[in-house]
Formats: sequence, C-alpha cells, structure tokens
Amino acid sequence: MKGFRCKLVTWNEIETWVRVIVKKMKDDEYRPQIVIGLARGGLIPARLISDYLQVKDLYTVKTEHWGITASPDGTARITQKLPISVEDKMVLVVDDITDTGQSLSLAVEHIRSFNPKELRSATLLHITHSKYVPNYYADTVPEEKWTWFIFPWNVYEDLTTIVPKVFDDGPKSYENILSDLEKYFNIKPTKKKLDETLEMLIEKKVIMLKNGIYSKL
Repeated sequence: MKGFRCKLVTWNEIETWVRVIVKKMKDDEYRPQIVIGLARGGLIPARLISDYLQVKDLYTVKTEHWGITASPDGTARITQKLPISVEDKMVLVVDDITDTGQSLSLAVEHIRSFNPKELRSATLLHITHSKYVPNYYADTVPEEKWTWFIFPWNVYEDLTTIVPKVFDDGPKSYENILSDLEKYFNIKPTKKKLDETLEMLIEKKVIMLKNGIYSKL
C-alpha cells in the first residue's frame, strides 16, 4: 500500500490562520471593499475573513479540475465567472491553500480582467512548490513536507477517497482500517467520522461489510 501524509485540520487552527491573515492585511493597511471566495475550498475562509474585516460584499468564482486532481489536459478552468462589476474597487480573492497554485492564479487573472483598482490574494496555507504565491498566507508548508490537508468543509469528500486505499492489500477489520489510516496517512479520524465514511462507501457500493470484515467491491 502506498500512502501519503495527511492532516485533519481543526476549526481552532482555521480561526488562528484567519486572524494571522487579517493582521497582515491590517499591518499593510489593505482594506478590500469586496471579498471573493474561490469555490469550493475558499468559500468558508472568505466568509470568515470578510466577517473579521466587516466587508459585506462577498462573492464567488469557481474553478474546477477534472476528477480529483486535474482535467484531462492538466489545466484548471473557470466554471463560474465573477457575477458583479469590481471596476475601480479594492478586491481580495481567497482560497484555502495553494498547492499547484493553478486555480488561484487562474481566478486572479479572471478577476483582473474586470479592472479592479487593486487585487490581492490570500490563502490559509501556502505550499512552497506552488507556482503562484498569494499576497497573504498564515503559514508555509515546505515542499519536502507536502501534506494533504483535510479541511472540515471537505472531510467526507477526502475520507471517501482515502479510506478505500487501505483495502489495496486486502479486506480489513475496523481496527485494521484505523491502524492503517494512522500508519500510511497519518490521520486518526473520530469514530463518528469513520463510521459515517464507511456507511457512505457502502451506500456508493465501493466497499462491503460481511461478518465484521470490510472489503472493496
């Protein structure tokens, strides 16, 4: 089984990161009039940042990759364009993390085409191998310590992708699943979250449960 480093992000960490970003912006005396969340990962961070900044004009732009990681030709695409005019406005676009940086870079260029007075970007986390560097971020992740961050707003989406991988070397008991998730992916989901994830995978006919043993269909 081939695993990779993951981290279950807590709400306390998110609130801390948001405060760091807001402080950096205030230190820079940057006061956006409009905040734009990059759907889907940037929606909640954008709402939190807009709340701290007391900015009521909050909108969204959506980019998509094909499947989990990329479109067939490896590029991101704008699938929901900016719905309002930002001409001559101070704008902040927000995402949760820059990994490749492709989605945020694409969104920034799209928004820039609407002629804002100034446009800056922010993410909670920035992985150093990203080709795009946001203006503001709370913390960096060195390329050699690359981690898949599982945020509360996509925990089931990610767990239903990760959990089936533990069955690559055969059926597992519940305890085996827990130990393999910790051993190969560095995560210890709560019993409630793991139970719900396993139920989802059974409903989707990805796995089955028989005599206390889970196996991939």
